[in-house]
Amino acid sequence: MSVQATLRQQSIPTYPVGTPDKNPMFFDKRVYQGSSGKIYPLPFIDKVYDEPRDVNYQLVVLENDYVYLELLPEIGGRIFKAQDKANAGYDFFYRQEVIKPALVGLAGPWISGGAEFNWPQHHRPGTFLPTDVYIEEEDDGARTVWMSELDPLTRLKGMHGIRLRPGSAVVELRARLHNRTPRAHTFLWWANIAARVHDQYQSFFPPDVHYVADHAVRAMSSFPKAENHYYGIDYAARPGANDLSWYKNIPVPTSYMVCETGYGFFGGYDFAQQGGFIHVANRHISPGKKQWTWGNHPFGWAWDRELTDTGGPYVELMAGVYTDNQPDFSYLMPTEEKHFSQCWWPFQQIGPVQEASEEAAIRLVALEDGKFEAAVVASRRFEQAQIELKRGDTTVHQATVTLAPDQPWQRSDFALEGHPLSDFELRVMDAHGKLLLRYRPAAQTQTVRHREQATEPPAPTETDTLDELILIAEHLEQYRHPTRAPEPYWQEALRRDPGEARAHLGLGRKLLRQGAFEKARAALQRAVDRLTARHPNPETGEAHYYLGLALRYLGRCEEAYAALYKSTWNYAWRAPAYFELACLDLRRSDERKAREHAEEALETNRRHHQALVLLAALDRRNQREPQALARLQRVLQRDPLDPWALAEEALLRDDFDTLHQRTRNDAQTVLDIAFAYANAGLDEDAVQVLLWHHQTPPVPVAVPPLLSASPSTHYLLAFLLDRMGLTDAAAAELTEAHSLSRDYFFPSRLDEQLVLNWALQQEPSDATAAFGLGNYLYDKAQQEGAIAHWERCVADEPDFATAWRNLGIAYWNVRRDGDQAQHAYSRALSADPADARLVFEADQLEKKLQAPTADRLAFMLRHEERVRERDDACVEFATLLNDDRQPEAALDLLLSRRFHPWEGGEGKVLLQYKRAHLLLAQAALKAPQPKRALDHCERALEPPQTLGETYHPLQNQADIHFWRGKALRALGREDEAVAAFERCVQTTGDFQQMAVVPFSELSIYAGRALQELGRTDDAQALFQRILAYVAETRPQPAKIDYFATSLPNLLVFDEDPQETRDAQLDRLEKLARKALG
Repeated sequence: MSVQATLRQQSIPTYPVGTPDKNPMFFDKRVYQGSSGKIYPLPFIDKVYDEPRDVNYQLVVLENDYVYLELLPEIGGRIFKAQDKANAGYDFFYRQEVIKPALVGLAGPWISGGAEFNWPQHHRPGTFLPTDVYIEEEDDGARTVWMSELDPLTRLKGMHGIRLRPGSAVVELRARLHNRTPRAHTFLWWANIAARVHDQYQSFFPPDVHYVADHAVRAMSSFPKAENHYYGIDYAARPGANDLSWYKNIPVPTSYMVCETGYGFFGGYDFAQQGGFIHVANRHISPGKKQWTWGNHPFGWAWDRELTDTGGPYVELMAGVYTDNQPDFSYLMPTEEKHFSQCWWPFQQIGPVQEASEEAAIRLVALEDGKFEAAVVASRRFEQAQIELKRGDTTVHQATVTLAPDQPWQRSDFALEGHPLSDFELRVMDAHGKLLLRYRPAAQTQTVRHREQATEPPAPTETDTLDELILIAEHLEQYRHPTRAPEPYWQEALRRDPGEARAHLGLGRKLLRQGAFEKARAALQRAVDRLTARHPNPETGEAHYYLGLALRYLGRCEEAYAALYKSTWNYAWRAPAYFELACLDLRRSDERKAREHAEEALETNRRHHQALVLLAALDRRNQREPQALARLQRVLQRDPLDPWALAEEALLRDDFDTLHQRTRNDAQTVLDIAFAYANAGLDEDAVQVLLWHHQTPPVPVAVPPLLSASPSTHYLLAFLLDRMGLTDAAAAELTEAHSLSRDYFFPSRLDEQLVLNWALQQEPSDATAAFGLGNYLYDKAQQEGAIAHWERCVADEPDFATAWRNLGIAYWNVRRDGDQAQHAYSRALSADPADARLVFEADQLEKKLQAPTADRLAFMLRHEERVRERDDACVEFATLLNDDRQPEAALDLLLSRRFHPWEGGEGKVLLQYKRAHLLLAQAALKAPQPKRALDHCERALEPPQTLGETYHPLQNQADIHFWRGKALRALGREDEAVAAFERCVQTTGDFQQMAVVPFSELSIYAGRALQELGRTDDAQALFQRILAYVAETRPQPAKIDYFATSLPNLLVFDEDPQETRDAQLDRLEKLARKALG
């Protein structure tokens, strides 16, 4: 059959998610996938419902003779289903029967299965947002389904096309990443393929992969057999169960990534189904090869249940482009486009392979009986393919065969005859003798690791050289480090050398990104001063370019023009600088210069879509429609979902239907278009697009359309009307903007800052503009400015709950003013008592202020209806009930609902469940009711599935086993009691904050169990070791682990690591001293 691509509606059982939170979330220090977990301006979703319902999704079916695919544009543009038609419909990617989100994503919901495409960070911010979609039909019958988005955090444009050709099993992915912004950004790109696993599923990597690395290269392991500790597991002590290529051998959540290989393939194989898939890509730009698993253990299976009804466990086999680790970010320069291709194809019958290309794969492995196996499979049909097996110059075997996805060639009776397998080479040619693939195993040599394990950089004052200071700062900024800032390193560099250009440049870029335009200008000017101190023409034009941007934002356009022009002297900055110059030319009505500069930008970067669209707009305005259309076709042939090109075509044809269909009339996309016109002085065009947006409903989608409308479009329209001299119309539009809902009004663009400042100059009492600008400034680390605007907001509208709530956060995090923070939350709750998040956050503030348990409990009881709407509030409520010695009430609460944990934040529900049962067990022992006590201990060991989590394999359970031993002894079951105490003493360490720790408060129970066993000296020695650990740890400054991968601290209030750690040590020391007597 030919390739078929069809758009249709498909009903899929779906577990709904909660309404996006109208309160902005400022997660400034959240660690997510090893980098920053900030989500602003995305609204946050932290609720998943427990009963599915049928939901209609837009779905694309893409198939040919060999492969059947289903794609979901409305959920991140993922592959939902991938079946090998040549292998009885085998699902070579993990197939979901339901949409069952779990709280794994950056902004909340995330689904497993199929293929997810993550960028510009992992997991993708838009993973649960809709993409735009377009089907491209090629002359040779190939079909590509393009799915595109503008990243909600950075406004970078990313698109991927899933492509099938006639007669081929290859699923090709074509990606194009485009920086439409005037500033450089960092990014990574990973394809995340899920595969259903069991004891007979094996992942395979190139044969030269002998070691792998964890996130951020913070740890390493030999591979495939781990002969070391990895993720807290002593694999060397597990002979026969230490091969990391088998899912069955990995008991804990584990990632590993390839550090170096000379091959460009990897994949996975299901021996039970005799099928699998191979990934192939250019290893020079696609070095990333990774496996992730939740682990083959009840802890991991609990996560499987969170994500599927019947699908079972899976692994993720990820392919990284311009990255080989997570986090590992590359640069995307202003106006740059990066493009690449990679592919997957299903294969069958032959097992894991040792070499592969887009056309064929080879298996060549030694067997145990002195023989070896050779096999070949192809991704398309090859009649009269030639297979040649050689040993040196000797031909061992030749065959002419038909190869096809469902017709592999395989033999397992070749004899080694005393030769090593590395003496043999297998070649595959087509009927004309063209080489398709060859493979010769490498001779065994000692493994040499060329990658070093990463180390935490020294503090600024402890860093030896200026170069190191600059490189560390660059690294922290490039990798979006969540808990370490680059500024202290730049500042230390400037302390040592006040003119250090690189430090001034780094600070200037950062300040520009934060909207601190004058401070940015000053820093960038100092960078230019140093760079030009000896000669006027520096090696790089970067400092001049960013100085020009800062000056443009300040409205100092003549100075900006000069700085930008100077940056064009350096080739790297010609394209973005000439485009900025063209826009400035148009703002001063110099169309001839604008054309000249736009053409210069295009000459430097022929994929400069903005320059092409700008030239098309100029052609349109001068009635040169054929030339305008030709330019737009150049853009749309390469990117049929380019929003500015589609808008320009709409203006040219006076027909907005295509724009509406392909961009859904999303407000954020419309703002990108309108600002593109406005920054080029094409205000009338921007106004026309904005008016169309306001008059046209957005295209409905199946997932929450988080940012489909915004007051910003009205403020921008008012700003432009005023700039055009239409003051009455501008005033009317300002009134309209002020009257709109403030829910989800989370401005994030530098241009929005300028517009909102203008709006407040026109109407200082505009609470909507003040609220939005406050949100923007707080996100940009201009906290005092944010406070001033929010205070202005509530002065004008005293019942504005969200503004009061934001002030409560800022008063505590910025000023550490508990009284003001309490007052702000009191006002917020009075204004909106139905907002359950306000209840939870108000209690968390009281916790920070060390309010008595009784007072917090009384507050929870007054707001119990709201408390029960949230998992986190219920956990806190249960904690207070346990603290208040009401374990029955705590259990009733915990068992009354189903909980949904956050990835990396597991254990909170489980802790209170265990505490409640052990409190009841202790009470029962005193009664005395030892049988009842034992029952509570047994229940503590076997938590119900409704908690959404269970014990991590490395988690200390000594307290349960201790009280279980006491109950058994009270029942006279001495042998069982001794066994329980023995089990208790086996573990003194613990697993906390996703890391193994040598001691915790539970370690005390190991000592108490030793006492129960009569081993008093051993117990005393353990308590002394705990005290020594406390004494050794206490002088060390507390800090968040530099290499932390996932610390989903979803509390809006800052935590002091030193205060938290000191309190933990105080408790541990107190318990140890008490135990010593």
